[in-house]
Amino acid sequence: MYPKQNDNTLEKKLESKNVYATEVDAGSSSSSNSLPTSLFNEKEQRRIIWHIDRRVVAVLGAMYAVSMLDRFNTGVALITGMGVDLELKGSRYNMINAMFFVPYLLFQLPATVLLRHIGARHFLSIATFLWGVTTIGCGFVSSWTDLMALRMCLGLWEAGFFPSCLYLLSSWYPRYDLQKRNAGFFLLGLVPSAFCGIMSYGISHMNGLGSGPEWLGKHNIEMSPTGMPIGMSYGGGIAGWRWIFIIFGTVTCALAIWGYFLVVDFPEKLLADGSKGCYVKFLTKEEASWVVERIEKDRNDVMPTQFNVLEYIKCAGDFKVWAFAFMYGLVGLIGYGIGFALPMLLMDSMGFSATPPYIMAAIATWFVAVYSDKWRLRSPFILLCLVLVFIGLCLIGFASNHGAQYFGVFFAALPQCAMIPALLTWQANNVRGQWKRALISAFSVGAGAAGGLGGSFIFKTEDKPHFYPGIATCLAATFTCFVVVLLLLLMFIRANKRAAAGGKAIEGLEGFRYTL
Repeated sequence: MYPKQNDNTLEKKLESKNVYATEVDAGSSSSSNSLPTSLFNEKEQRRIIWHIDRRVVAVLGAMYAVSMLDRFNTGVALITGMGVDLELKGSRYNMINAMFFVPYLLFQLPATVLLRHIGARHFLSIATFLWGVTTIGCGFVSSWTDLMALRMCLGLWEAGFFPSCLYLLSSWYPRYDLQKRNAGFFLLGLVPSAFCGIMSYGISHMNGLGSGPEWLGKHNIEMSPTGMPIGMSYGGGIAGWRWIFIIFGTVTCALAIWGYFLVVDFPEKLLADGSKGCYVKFLTKEEASWVVERIEKDRNDVMPTQFNVLEYIKCAGDFKVWAFAFMYGLVGLIGYGIGFALPMLLMDSMGFSATPPYIMAAIATWFVAVYSDKWRLRSPFILLCLVLVFIGLCLIGFASNHGAQYFGVFFAALPQCAMIPALLTWQANNVRGQWKRALISAFSVGAGAAGGLGGSFIFKTEDKPHFYPGIATCLAATFTCFVVVLLLLLMFIRANKRAAAGGKAIEGLEGFRYTL
């Protein structure tokens, strides 16, 4: 589908379109500070980048936010009547949540390939619309098996959305402008999800509104003096927990339609044919060509080669792909484990709120992103975060007073925020080629989901109040991740020295250096 490009193809293409051309040096690994400046002054360049931030980071972040809301609203639905109405006894609720991850894991790799072939605007907006419709459907189920089937569909539609967004972001920005954008995208999705519980609880008070079959209103429960349900009566209208799914699903569908008009495709597609790259234009041909050249100047991989399944799979033979996926899986295990355990740790055992630690973690995420881009370093910040997480986990598990334990929570919350964009940016900085970046994004996010699935089971209610097994598991994962980061850093340093001495070129490009 995409013709293979030689080093001078892009330059010839730009010249043929009568836009400015600057020499594309295939051996350059320059950052955005030394990228093409011949047509636009510094103020105009900042304006172009601001337009890209609004149309790429902000739009993708908004769509990611609704995916987080649709994914985690089952918790409030459970305690506002869904558990009784659908008879979620024993492990049924856990099965419903676990089934989401089955297609979510299986379809990560093909999803990023589809993104390239059908275009970002169509792929992302259609996927978002489908999971919005599926979420609405969750409000009209009559049994727990129906809900489980729909959760599997939700996992299918959401599979590939996160890695596809990361892949698209990495295609729009040079390596040392990327972490701030990854962090902004991640925080735009994370912050609204922090209020998911409050919003869901408010929506649940629509209990009884609307009309429909009698079973849709099955929400009036008679309780015994001991707090156990002793009877069920049918009420009018629609149950409150069903409204949670209906409202969130409707918002998601509306946002998908909005996204269809605002999501932009890969930058070289805008240059080739702006009408296909985005519905609402936001860059001129000259501006698009400047964006394409600064990416080409940075890593010489703007144009994708023709897709080949064997070549795509061969990318998985690179040790870095597995190393980054392994680290992201460990971070997912820690982050999801702590995230699921915090309500039990704070509300039940300590009496504190989980909101302040995540506010501090969000601030730390932006701080790390800004200075990581400024200093062009990734691993030192990741190592520092891991040390703080290790200290925080020790305080939570072994401190003798609640104040010290709560202080530890502030450190332990870091992996769910600061380390995720840091790790994802580090991996994107150190690979070249469109298909390889697509594969490594899918691999890592899939590993993170697998880690999250494991993390949901390591903190158990019977281990209260100290949760020693869960704390020990997270400590082991943190230490292992620290060692892998350190080994990868040493490998990168050695490869850079060898390449600088005239040895083997890194990623097949003379002058390319690993980001440390």
